[in-house]
Amino acid sequence: MKHIASVAQIESLLLIWSSPEERWGLRQIAARIYASDPETEKALAGLCADGLLVCKGGVFRLGTSAENAEMIRRLQEVYARHLVAVTDVIHSKSRNILPAADTSGPGKEQ
Repeated sequence: MKHIASVAQIESLLLIWSSPEERWGLRQIAARIYASDPETEKALAGLCADGLLVCKGGVFRLGTSAENAEMIRRLQEVYARHLVAVTDVIHSKSRNILPAADTSGPGKEQ
């Protein structure tokens, strides 16, 4: 697992992990994790790029190796026990990225 960039990624991954036999579509996942379709789509794209999920015909499923399966299992345990701490880490990482986004342009000193 390269990295988890959002709570939506964790929630999506753990949702599919918990019921791998389900046929998970974008809207079904978004509704279950209480996220918008665009936010969920971005989360799922990242998970697919990392090889954790596979999408075929609009249906997402696990695409994990034995090594990734063990990491997801551990993530599930840690997330269940330390939900607030994990989400705080993710949110603090995203807050640290945002201010550096664009420091040039109209109204900005160069």
